[in-house]
Amino acid sequence: MKQTLVYHTDLSFRDVMRVMEANGEGFLAVVDDDHKLLGTISDSDIRRGILNNRTQVMEIMNLEPMTILRGTTLPTAVQEGKSRQSRYIPVVDESGKLLELLAIKGQLLKSRPNKVVIMAGGLGRRLGELTEDLPKPMLPMGHKPILHIILDSFMEYGFRDFYFCVNYKSGVIREYFGDGKSFGANITYVEESQALGTAGALSLIEAPFDAPFFLINGDLITSLNFDSLLNFHLEREATGTMCIHEYSQQLPYGVVNARNGRILSLEEKPFHTYYVNAGIYVLNPEVKSRIPYGQPFDMTTLFEQLVAEDFEVNAYIINEFWVDIGQIRDYEQTRQVFSKFGI
Repeated sequence: MKQTLVYHTDLSFRDVMRVMEANGEGFLAVVDDDHKLLGTISDSDIRRGILNNRTQVMEIMNLEPMTILRGTTLPTAVQEGKSRQSRYIPVVDESGKLLELLAIKGQLLKSRPNKVVIMAGGLGRRLGELTEDLPKPMLPMGHKPILHIILDSFMEYGFRDFYFCVNYKSGVIREYFGDGKSFGANITYVEESQALGTAGALSLIEAPFDAPFFLINGDLITSLNFDSLLNFHLEREATGTMCIHEYSQQLPYGVVNARNGRILSLEEKPFHTYYVNAGIYVLNPEVKSRIPYGQPFDMTTLFEQLVAEDFEVNAYIINEFWVDIGQIRDYEQTRQVFSKFGI
């Protein structure tokens, strides 16, 4: 099996990268010298490890992968999309020895009911020449554009139904992804004739939603666990959940605290910490009806309304890697993280 890697103590992260690149499947089953399964590694595990600065093999490996005992059928959890998805499921014997890798065909897997709406229509003016020929979500980040990485990140958790809200150079996105079938996804395009803000394009989606759905800006890179986010939303019985991320800023000056001309204290270039909107949300289906049709409408306005009307709205803190590709500096710094490892 070309997707198999024998573990040894001096196995490096780059060794794993080379083997995975050589087999071209984005998946490895890691075994010991007796061919007993130790764990699995996917390209998503590698990407998450790089973003979270964890590049030891045992740190990135899934040590408790879903397996099939020989002679049994595909687990119900896999069929219903309730487990983290992978291209293969290891088939093992009673002793845990790896016998084969079962290729999981997309048609065998049911999509989870939660839709994913990706706002991919921005102009990206702050990125200058980088977005003259490409929409910002299609800027390359390693071997894939940002939007492809977002797609992969959701599909890893079994979410397969996507709405791409597009405007600027939408043809580039349509040509790359098509209807999504070749990626194992279902993609519906929502064309904005004008910029409708971070929520306005929701009004153009005619299909009813039957379960809470995700909305995410199409210019983010994150290693967020979307399953944990959804569970948080459901457990809180929230109408809307907004992801937030800690942001610290150091003032370039010493701060003087004074009252009535008397100095009380001094702080030399203090840090101030805030929580900022991370551009990722979970919303209940009924929220869609609150969006005015075809008019610019921002997500912050929606949440302000929900708070004012005393709906259950919550904040989910992202402790994993997160970056908004808003400036050239943000793009270059994140791209270098990927290129460092050749992904």
